[in-house]
Amino acid sequence: MIGKGSVGKSLDDKVFAITDRAKKAIEIYGKENVINATIGVLYDDNEKLVSLDTVVDTYRNLEVTDIFSYASEIDGDSLYKEAVRQIVLGKNYKDDFIGHFTEVIATPGGTGAIRNSLKNYLNPGEKVLLPKLMWGPYKIMAEEVGASFDTYEMFDETGKFNIKDFKNKVVKLLKEQENVVIIINDPCHNPTGYTLEINEWKEILKFLEECSEEKNIILLNDIAYMDFSKRNLNEYRNLFKNLLENLLVIFLFSMSKSYTCYGLRAGAQLALSKNKNVIDEFLDVNKFSCRATWSNISRGAMALLSQIVLDDKKLENLSLERNRYRDMLYKRAEIFLKESREIELKVFPYRDGFFITIPIKQDIEAVVKKLESENIFVVPLKNEIRIGLCSISIDKIYGLSKKIKQSIKE
Repeated sequence: MIGKGSVGKSLDDKVFAITDRAKKAIEIYGKENVINATIGVLYDDNEKLVSLDTVVDTYRNLEVTDIFSYASEIDGDSLYKEAVRQIVLGKNYKDDFIGHFTEVIATPGGTGAIRNSLKNYLNPGEKVLLPKLMWGPYKIMAEEVGASFDTYEMFDETGKFNIKDFKNKVVKLLKEQENVVIIINDPCHNPTGYTLEINEWKEILKFLEECSEEKNIILLNDIAYMDFSKRNLNEYRNLFKNLLENLLVIFLFSMSKSYTCYGLRAGAQLALSKNKNVIDEFLDVNKFSCRATWSNISRGAMALLSQIVLDDKKLENLSLERNRYRDMLYKRAEIFLKESREIELKVFPYRDGFFITIPIKQDIEAVVKKLESENIFVVPLKNEIRIGLCSISIDKIYGLSKKIKQSIKE
């Protein structure tokens, strides 16, 4: 009965299945005896969901109409869009990006931002270029819009970004299709926790500018975890000034991680270009897509963000709160990485963020099964396992790398 374009589509989400097994183990053995490293949200050291006081207080004090009314515009309320501009490009973006044009489209989470971007910049049958180590839903979103994907290796033999393979894959797509759409998940890459160095970004952008002289280049920078990195934001923002007009940058913003409000489902696309026609076109097609799919997003979520970001005192309080939890993550990572080095457990390069990933050369299903027999639940990837540092209390971090190493050896 379904249409031909939907034949064969079904969702097999292994993460949710493993999380369910972890929950059952907790019911049987007690929370203190189970390590659930599958969860992708931030927990404190009592393993309770983190909620930021500034966010909670602001939301509770919203006007009823701000929570229950429709958004004022399909593409998002004006104050929300201004807040997104200030978050991504800085408070002084109007001065810092003179001669540039921007537009913001409000979306349901970062997922909506990704979906809109793939839908409107990939031609049917084209491929989006993704990191080989990636957040899995990128792939099914490409499939959903009638596209497919190719991948670039994340790391070279020195543990740096594999610029050589990245360039090779971009050149390959240049020969095959009209538009080259690329996703770079940075900072705090999911699943490795890698954050690009500024010099690595410079080389990427210089190369993409050269490529844009041949074809349209659309760079999607997934910044869902941006506030959990210690990167110098001014250095990062300066990278995107005065790029060639045929290189369009779309920042994929999400409220979920930085504001710990995963269920409100609020995000945005922010497009930046020196070509006004490109930005006008971006607004038109993505606004159309919004109306054709979710119509508009939660007015309450938009009011929440704008009331915090556009209020200097609230924003300062939020930053202080968030930085404490960011430091908590660094402490967890520091312990895990130190113990891993001591026992020579190989880990992909980590700098910031929620996750650490470990390469597995052995039978990955056997490794995962062995860990689960000890009530340690992780997310298996293709030839890797992902550890959600974000959800493990610090006392359970101690000794975890040793248990993983033992499971790999067996």
